[in-house]
Amino acid sequence: MRAYSYLEQLKMMNWANVEDFGVLLQRYRKRAQLSQKTLADLSTVSVRAVRNLELGRVAAPRRETVRLLADVLQLSTHERLSFELSAGGEVDEVLFETLVLPISVLARPLLGRARELESLVRQLLDDQQRVTVLSGFPGVGKTHLAVAAAGSVAAARSVPVLWVQLQEDFDRGPLQAAISDLLAGEGTGVGRLARQIGDRATLLVLDGNDDGRVRRETVWTLIRECPRLSVLETGRVPHGVSDHHRFLVSPLPTRRTGSAQVPATHPAALDFLLRRLADLRPGFQAGEGALRKLAEICVRLDGLPSALESAASWATVISIDELLTMAREEPEALASHPAMRTDPVAAAQGVLGRQTPVIQDLALRLAGRSEGWTVDQVVRQSGLPRAEAALALQSLLHAGLIVEVPSKPGGPVRFTLLNLVRAAMRGRSPLAPRLALRAC
Repeated sequence: MRAYSYLEQLKMMNWANVEDFGVLLQRYRKRAQLSQKTLADLSTVSVRAVRNLELGRVAAPRRETVRLLADVLQLSTHERLSFELSAGGEVDEVLFETLVLPISVLARPLLGRARELESLVRQLLDDQQRVTVLSGFPGVGKTHLAVAAAGSVAAARSVPVLWVQLQEDFDRGPLQAAISDLLAGEGTGVGRLARQIGDRATLLVLDGNDDGRVRRETVWTLIRECPRLSVLETGRVPHGVSDHHRFLVSPLPTRRTGSAQVPATHPAALDFLLRRLADLRPGFQAGEGALRKLAEICVRLDGLPSALESAASWATVISIDELLTMAREEPEALASHPAMRTDPVAAAQGVLGRQTPVIQDLALRLAGRSEGWTVDQVVRQSGLPRAEAALALQSLLHAGLIVEVPSKPGGPVRFTLLNLVRAAMRGRSPLAPRLALRAC
């Protein structure tokens, strides 16, 4: 017997098996422990309207009324879908609406990314820039930046933001799984989504397209069919797009900024860590000595937000001195708290494993040079032609495996491998034996 997909099951729904709207409304209201009056006050819908809806006296509730009630009742995606269908909504239209992120989600605070956010929003608001791909090391904050940018675009242009979560290890409801399957498939599914978007201004976010699950051809099909659609994609590497479509997300700066005229400030990574520590340890205060230790921890964890989140979690059970010891001796453990989703060492291994043998060999050659190196130094050490060496460095940069090292004004640009990448190559990586052999 054929197994019908989630979307096909929705298509086959008829009014015989969709529950009565009034029954659902009463059930969800009681579950939320709200009286009719409280629900009315919170949703700005009149008490009489709530009462009449529950009694089934309204044949076709207004869509705005249904949405206001659903927001207050905090329905899951699947519950909201059933709720709107029972109120008379069309399946395809309701699917579109349930993908739209609410403003409350888009309003999450973003730390240390003011410049990147401004630049990304400007790029997304450019009518000639229809596709933008955020790339960078896992845990660098691509999703968080995408959420903030989407919120700014939604506020600036009053456009819906359709969010599609592609990574299977995230908590996805059946609708998100179905939509990601639809976009990863062929033919009719993509056409259906394109018809729903039509010519309305829309931002589609494809979050976690790490393995190119949604093919580049699919994205360009949507762009062609929907003249006012923009696509923002996040992934570990920018699959199949030219340079002007790429937006690299680097780790937070770990070095102090300032000059004689402008007072120095905390580096963004340290500021991020201090705020997280304050969140987890109310009343937390750090003197000069503790600040120096925390600043070193930020450097050893490469300024990666996910790694700093992990360090802050560890700080609830161990001292700052113990944190610093872990950062010096086993940064991969400090950056991989059991409660966190991201294992940076495993992620580095995965990203390295996808590189060409030439790039892998270059990474092995450079792993022992922590002070940073220029393109010319890479040419001398690797023996690669200058153009090939520059392209290899660019690939490593866009994969988030190397970062630029601050240098003197007018001096040559220098790069270095992330400390956590070095840890991956020394430890559990399949490349470790080659690294050990080269060190001999």
